[in-house]
Amino acid sequence: MAEVVELQKLKLAELKQECAARGLEVKGNKGDLIARLQAYLEEHGDEEVNEEEVLGEEPEELTKVVEEAIVQKEVKKQAPPPAPVPEKKVVKITPPISLDERLQKRAERFNVPPSTDAKKAIRAARFGIPVSPPNSTQGSMNNKPGVNVDVLKKRAQRFGMNVSSLSKKVEEDEKLKKRKERFGIITSAAAAIDDTEAKKRKRAERFG
Repeated sequence: MAEVVELQKLKLAELKQECAARGLEVKGNKGDLIARLQAYLEEHGDEEVNEEEVLGEEPEELTKVVEEAIVQKEVKKQAPPPAPVPEKKVVKITPPISLDERLQKRAERFNVPPSTDAKKAIRAARFGIPVSPPNSTQGSMNNKPGVNVDVLKKRAQRFGMNVSSLSKKVEEDEKLKKRKERFGIITSAAAAIDDTEAKKRKRAERFG
């Protein structure tokens, strides 16, 4: 607020602004405006707002705001930190190794080429073929089918041999085998002799 002594220092435009701010008439010269302002200030001096009091209130409000901000920061510091989320462990499950891969890895580890049986096993495992163990010679001999009489007859007719003699020979051989089996006197040597004699008979009959 401009004091009474300072009104003399104000310019005409500034005096008009002071008058307008207080609702006074702005017409007239500088002396008229000063007189109006002095009269107004003398009447309403106690009602004027003290600028120092207004400015003095502002720091208190600022201090309140600052104190509230400090309290909020302290509360945040005192709050416990959030618990860390446990990490999930990922377990990789490897599929079982097939026979093919196992044999290949073993051959690569020892720098040895796989054997024939191993190759067969690898190929069978690759294509899903069951691997059968090799049959022994004895088993293959025991599993031979019996003599087919019809086949022998057809073969004899083809080569011009006597069918009746051939059929008789086959029947005699069958009877001998059954008799020996009944009394349990078949041996490997006897079987070999019978085979040799049978071959001789067949050769003799074939060539007349």
